[in-house]
Amino acid sequence: MRVEVKPDESYHLINHGPCNLITTGDGTRQNVAPINWTMPLNNDPPLMLTVIEEGIYTEELLNASEEFVINVVGEPLAPKVLACGRSHGKEIEKFKKIGLTPMPSKMVRPPFLRESLAHIECRLTARHPHEGVTIFVGRVLHAEVEQEYWNGKSLVVEKARTIHHLAGGVFAVTERTIQVPKPSLEH
Repeated sequence: MRVEVKPDESYHLINHGPCNLITTGDGTRQNVAPINWTMPLNNDPPLMLTVIEEGIYTEELLNASEEFVINVVGEPLAPKVLACGRSHGKEIEKFKKIGLTPMPSKMVRPPFLRESLAHIECRLTARHPHEGVTIFVGRVLHAEVEQEYWNGKSLVVEKARTIHHLAGGVFAVTERTIQVPKPSLEH
């Protein structure tokens, strides 16, 4: 039996992509915020997409610098991710208060997080305002991952244990991969 889900809650059915911490900054100001709606858009050219609520500090800094960093985090950082989401960067120095370490990025002004498993540095190529949010598209300029979490082709999820926000401070954790045999489409 299926149950109905209200349209304004339907995103909870597919919202469990990795919850990344986005760092923004313009050289003097900086912020860190959890953003669920971040994803690859293309690999040639390498583009990432993130959706940011209009009017928040992250949007202000992203518009000012036209750069952002996607920080991939694992299960041990879940409490800090939640704390970042429940505080405002204009009101407190999140890095210091929450215990995250900003590090200089290689190609952009916003920092990356020393505690992250990996980070992706992006420069804005497009923005698309849409009903209370802005879709930001960034070209990947540089990316790094801690060696123990990389197998040469993909993230080792069994070690990385990325977190995926479901709702209300509840996270799912990626714990394993499966290898599916190639399907035979011949009859």
